Amino acid sequence: MSSHAADGSANDPTLRRRGLEYWSVLLQRRWVVLASVAVVVATTMIATFFAEPEFEATTTLQIDRQGPDILTFRDVVGVDPSYAAYQDFYQTQYRILESRSVLRLAAERLDLPNLPSFATRRPSPIARFVAWLKSPLGDDDATAADPLLPSIRFLEARMRVRPVRNSQLVQLIFTDRDPVLARDAANAVAEAYLQFNYDKRYGTAAIAREFLTKEVARVQGEIGDLERRLQEYSTKKELLSLSQGTEDISQQALASMNESFVQARTRLAIARARWESVRNAPPESLPEVLNSPLIQHLRQQYAEIERKHTLLAERFLPGWPALQELEGELAQARERLEIEQAGIARQVRATAEAEYGKARGEVEGLEAQVVTQKTEVQRVNRAAIEFASLRSEIDNKRKVLGDLVARQSQTQSSERLKDTGTSNVRIVDLAEVPERPVRPRKSVNLALALLLGTALGVGMAILLDYLDNAVKSELDILRVTKLPVLGHVPRFRSLRLVEGDAPAPDDEPAPATIDLASHADPRSTFAEAFKNLRTSILLASPERPPRHIVVTSCEPQDGKSTVATNLAIVLTQQGKRVLLVDADLRRPRLHRSFGIGNEAGLSNVLSGNAEAAEVVQTTEVPGLSLVCSGPIPPNPSELLGSPALATFLRHADEDLGFDHVILDTPPIASVTDPVLLSSSLDATIVVVRAGKTSREALAHSVERLKHSRARVAGAVLNAITDEIGSYYYGRYRYESGSATESDAPSTSKRLSRRFRRHARSSGRT
Repeated sequence: MSSHAADGSANDPTLRRRGLEYWSVLLQRRWVVLASVAVVVATTMIATFFAEPEFEATTTLQIDRQGPDILTFRDVVGVDPSYAAYQDFYQTQYRILESRSVLRLAAERLDLPNLPSFATRRPSPIARFVAWLKSPLGDDDATAADPLLPSIRFLEARMRVRPVRNSQLVQLIFTDRDPVLARDAANAVAEAYLQFNYDKRYGTAAIAREFLTKEVARVQGEIGDLERRLQEYSTKKELLSLSQGTEDISQQALASMNESFVQARTRLAIARARWESVRNAPPESLPEVLNSPLIQHLRQQYAEIERKHTLLAERFLPGWPALQELEGELAQARERLEIEQAGIARQVRATAEAEYGKARGEVEGLEAQVVTQKTEVQRVNRAAIEFASLRSEIDNKRKVLGDLVARQSQTQSSERLKDTGTSNVRIVDLAEVPERPVRPRKSVNLALALLLGTALGVGMAILLDYLDNAVKSELDILRVTKLPVLGHVPRFRSLRLVEGDAPAPDDEPAPATIDLASHADPRSTFAEAFKNLRTSILLASPERPPRHIVVTSCEPQDGKSTVATNLAIVLTQQGKRVLLVDADLRRPRLHRSFGIGNEAGLSNVLSGNAEAAEVVQTTEVPGLSLVCSGPIPPNPSELLGSPALATFLRHADEDLGFDHVILDTPPIASVTDPVLLSSSLDATIVVVRAGKTSREALAHSVERLKHSRARVAGAVLNAITDEIGSYYYGRYRYESGSATESDAPSTSKRLSRRFRRHARSSGRT
């Protein structure tokens, strides 16, 4: 199941598209990634080159939880066998190794302040800066009070403790630029730790011995006082006849009586229950009656007579002599059975009552004896309680004294082990002078620099792309507007449009070159993109292809006029008659694309100064006619919102016979003209320029169209870069600058299904 899920994720078009978009972002911002890698690698290599080599010296110690078991008794410093104590012990030892007490001993052993390799050492710039920061905080006073403090800090900063996994070994690693000093420092710290551990172990034993000597003398004096008090109390209370045996006999007698009393009460409860169960029970329900051989025999006779009576009663009438004789025998058998049952029941009840009375008398007698014996025991205990207390205290003191004397002797023996030099810490390997430096590691630093620089560059590229608010892909459009993307138009060198009458820059193609590209080279990548757009538009309506199409954009210079013109051209390539209308009555430009004058056009028709047939002009593209904007009116919105536009479109459909009318309108963010047109026509296409149109402008424009109940067919992603275009047009094979639509049928079918579904949903809404 997981493998299927993984395959599904790998084949998800959305994930592939997102991955290609991230790759496109990295390609577009590759210089950011390369610059980041170059800076990090250069900085790392410079720092590595100027870094001073450092050497490591390692001393290996073995730390046992307890020393050699020379003595059989437990030492003063005990060992807890639990696992938690095991962990705590070794963590404690590691901290002791790093403690200032051990490092102070090591500095004294090395005579570090007077060592030339240390005394003449000049700190690094960073160390000097840190020292300068600490100087106002009283650090100099601390150094003056303790001359060894700089040496201790030096050892503390350059030494580290590394336990050897699954063993009792510990490595002391000292790092320094002087290999000889590194060796001497590692060995000195190890020897200082041995001395610290040795002094702690046997110093504790000496303190314990002195303490135990004082405690033995004190306990002996207390025992003498208690014995005198016991003797005086025995004489005063005349307790000489009181013995342990008397106390035991009294208590044993009481225990025996209590046991007999409990057993008697148990027998009383059983006898009473027996008496209660048989006193009012029917005779025939008693076990003695049920198990009596006589009763069983009588019941068999009664059953046999009853069987014969039943057989005759089935054959003869009630008055038949033989039947009457059997009825008499049956009555006699029943009467005898009842008499025998009653007799046995009386005997059972009498026996149970006698046993109950006997048990009750026994309980009453034992209860009186128990009360008497309790009184006797209490009297004896009251007389002996003070005597027993004093005697118990003396016994406890004697026991404590015995333990103290034994422990005193053990401690003295343990202290004498000091002369043998035994310890639980041993040096396994002394440090030697290292031959090679451990830092800097050039290859590792280079690899880390490459990795860090690449990660930093990728992160910066993605961050810059995230901060870029422009729409860059189809996913951006889907996330912002939920509109389907009808087509993707690649960048035609540069799709920037010429505003007004200003001439185009030298490095940009003229508007006519861009707008008529689908006519000039129908097999180019640019033309194939508009053919896919044509397929999506024709399938956008669930009933019939849209006839009146509004082409608009969010902002100026998004390429709406280029999209409108090339869409009209590819529609004519299917044999359609298409009328291209320049509905931008503020900044028209289609007349320049076709090289036609703009003396008369749409504004003349809408104002009633001309007929539709008078302003329709033919173009160099077969099947494509053009209606220019005409003179720029003072009130474009009023003209486009008037009923004259509907009359013009109806005349173009019915009288002039055009299959499609495409209206090029101003940007939505600037004016309300496209909103007015979109609310009444068949379909609206929003042109979005990749890398330029902002997400806020796109969302605001689409929201305005939806509020006006416009029939928005979808969006066109314009001016796609080469990286993004490699994804959207990777299914085509190109030869000598022209395109062969090898996968176009499958692509068209896929687009057809997608936009047919969108059209059905749009029609329902």
